[in-house]
Amino acid sequence: MTTDYQDWGASAPAGVGAHFYEECGSTNAVATELAIAGEPGPLWIIAGQQSAGRGSRGRAWTSKTGNLYASLLIRPQLEPKDLTALPFIAALAVRDAFIAHGAPAADVRCKWPNDVLIRDRKASGILIESSARSGGGLDHVIIGIGMNIGFYPDDAQFTATSLSAVVGRDVAVRPVFESLSASLFARLTNWKVGEFTDIRQDWSNAAWGLGKVCTLRTMGESFTGTPRYLAEDGGLVVLLDDGQEKRLYAGDIFPVAGLE
Repeated sequence: MTTDYQDWGASAPAGVGAHFYEECGSTNAVATELAIAGEPGPLWIIAGQQSAGRGSRGRAWTSKTGNLYASLLIRPQLEPKDLTALPFIAALAVRDAFIAHGAPAADVRCKWPNDVLIRDRKASGILIESSARSGGGLDHVIIGIGMNIGFYPDDAQFTATSLSAVVGRDVAVRPVFESLSASLFARLTNWKVGEFTDIRQDWSNAAWGLGKVCTLRTMGESFTGTPRYLAEDGGLVVLLDDGQEKRLYAGDIFPVAGLE
């Protein structure tokens, strides 16, 4: 940890701690180590860059200086089944932060299950990890968030962009973190655990790909279909080409070539 980042402590909401690193392997990994060591949270881990950043499904997350890499460690009174809402709460908070710093609201969309797009290009990813106690409840939850602020990779699986590229000016990372931390804190505070209807509606109102023919990829297959709606259990209900419906709980969605 370096002193250059110490004054960022005031950037987190009251009652929420923050540790800042010029570089670390992965903010989720650091948060996990602290959780195991007994850190009570809530606590943000923020890095200027990551040497081993991770995305969903084990993918590497390009992590050069200029973007936001942050993980929030919390110890909520939750059961594993309650985690359904968290990726969508986090995505909505990320969306709030992009909009607060100049991205047009109509252009900022949530892509199932854990990405945020600006103008149909990926600008953020979310990785949620948790550990359960022996009694069944959750010991801790880590909400990892990467936001493309100053740059974006040109070799991403889903075409990417950055906030600075969209708004046409340089955007500092710290103000974006301040907006993100405030929005996520408010959304988590207002979350009624076990109730998903309002969150599902808010996310669906900003969703990318609903009602459009897309390519969907899961661990075992790739197929085309039309995402119809987000189910109450967090699954994505897809209308297949043969008229049948399929519910997905993990996977990726891409535009169909020529139909973007």
